Amino acid sequence: MKKILILLVALVLIVGSVGLFTACEEEGPAEPVVLTMASASMFDYADVEQEFVDAFNARCGPDYTIAYLPAEQMVSFAEILDTARTGAADMVAMTPNAYSSYEPLLGIIELPFLFNNIDAHIAALPDLEPIYAEILEEQFNLKLLCLHNFSAVEMFSTVPIHELADWDGLLVQSISPTVGALIEALGGAPVPIGYMEASQSMQKGTVDAVITAPAAAVMLGLTPDVAPHLTVTYMVAALHGYVIHMDVWNDLPGDVQDIMLEEARRSSDAIDEWLTTQYQADIDALEAAGTVVYYLPQDELDRWIAAASDLFAEQMDIYGELGEEMMEIVEEANEQYPR
Repeated sequence: MKKILILLVALVLIVGSVGLFTACEEEGPAEPVVLTMASASMFDYADVEQEFVDAFNARCGPDYTIAYLPAEQMVSFAEILDTARTGAADMVAMTPNAYSSYEPLLGIIELPFLFNNIDAHIAALPDLEPIYAEILEEQFNLKLLCLHNFSAVEMFSTVPIHELADWDGLLVQSISPTVGALIEALGGAPVPIGYMEASQSMQKGTVDAVITAPAAAVMLGLTPDVAPHLTVTYMVAALHGYVIHMDVWNDLPGDVQDIMLEEARRSSDAIDEWLTTQYQADIDALEAAGTVVYYLPQDELDRWIAAASDLFAEQMDIYGELGEEMMEIVEEANEQYPR
């Protein structure tokens, strides 16, 4: 009897140990499944996305792995959403608001001067995520795995932009319909140019200014000799996240889905925490390198907000009840984090 008990205990320990080393489904697929993930991210952003991929692969490989293709290795920034929608890539890291030309609702976060600061932006994300998840699933057959802040795009220019009058006739890179409309509302002339072409456009004199994230300045080559001035207003908020084609998602076993969501959420939380301080650190680094940084005072900012008020109202009419829902979320976050 004692020998039988010992054998039973040994069997339980063996089975338990096997369970510890089984990351995903027990039997696995007939052939290894490799999911392609396209991204335009570079430098630190690509490193964070790579950590997500590595974590998933460590838990689900070799049966299920992700092949990560950053820095536009697979497709350009402009093609990211279409690549996901058509299934040309199984997954993508994307900035949803950059594709509002496909669906205006994706640009809902780009209402001008929406958030007081990055803390309010981050605080609103948990409630904004379901809104974007629904849009991406219904309109593009995409599953949103996570959504994190991408800070705000700010004004890099060849000349100082300190007053509303400084916008008059200014040629400014426009990366989305909403941003283009904002440029016009402030008195500038929008020039539709790809996101990654900011530096070349300024060097060639095609534009006088670009609106992009401070964190992207180094990546895009916006050095002080190219863009000597930066005006900080937390002008237009941006979002970023990981999505997977819904058909691909539905083909994954439940435990693989759970692990992917866990690792995506962990990656997303890390990016939000990182950018809480990195946004200002990027601006400080630009200033230390020679960029003239100007923080727009509140009285002048109020003039800019007033100039954009008609645009704000027009966009809210387009967004309807969804816009009202978002504004409740935004106002609550701004109350928590005043300017």
